[in-house]
Amino acid sequence: MTGPGADRGVLARSGPAASPPDVRWFDVREVSLSRADLSDLGPAERETARALAFAADRHRYQAAHVLLRRVLAGYTGLAPGQLAFGRERCPSCGRGSGRPVLRGCPGPRFSLSHSGDAVAIAVSAATAVGIDAELATGVCVCPLAAVMPGQDARRLGPLAEPDRHAAILRWWVRAEAVLKCRGAGIAHGFGGSDHAGFSVRTLTAPAGYHAALALRR
Repeated sequence: MTGPGADRGVLARSGPAASPPDVRWFDVREVSLSRADLSDLGPAERETARALAFAADRHRYQAAHVLLRRVLAGYTGLAPGQLAFGRERCPSCGRGSGRPVLRGCPGPRFSLSHSGDAVAIAVSAATAVGIDAELATGVCVCPLAAVMPGQDARRLGPLAEPDRHAAILRWWVRAEAVLKCRGAGIAHGFGGSDHAGFSVRTLTAPAGYHAALALRR
């Protein structure tokens, strides 16, 4: 694989690799996957990739998950293909659809997001973590205001449309980061805007993207 091995394909990094949270950005256009790289993926990852109809979507997904395995291998000392993943129980419904976790070995908490050509990976040795990134495509995102808490939605009123779109995306990535950190899906709702119990910050993202990081306090 060209790209991540020597940090080629990295758009940006926040913080040194050894100190949590470790945030890494990769550009999938700079990532070339070999058969050996793809062989590191597990059965569930391969099945998901096969189900994607478009080659670009398939490459983004495969690159994101190969990169995640490479990053986590550096923390665990295991080969990327030896890592096994599972999920915790959702705190809202109790089903096995919560935060992704490593199985069978001690390892850090982690979160993955991919949008457009960017992959964002966050790793924390100390506490649960969630990361979300979204590409601002120019498509109107105003309908998302319907799921925003009232006080957040009201702040959009005075804004011109481009600023409104940016504000909605900033809110969205923060809300998604918290959901990922909690391990609950969108179907359970976004909750309030105070994010009690979580530390949330907007990340410096590549041009054209919005991103946020959430940590459990």
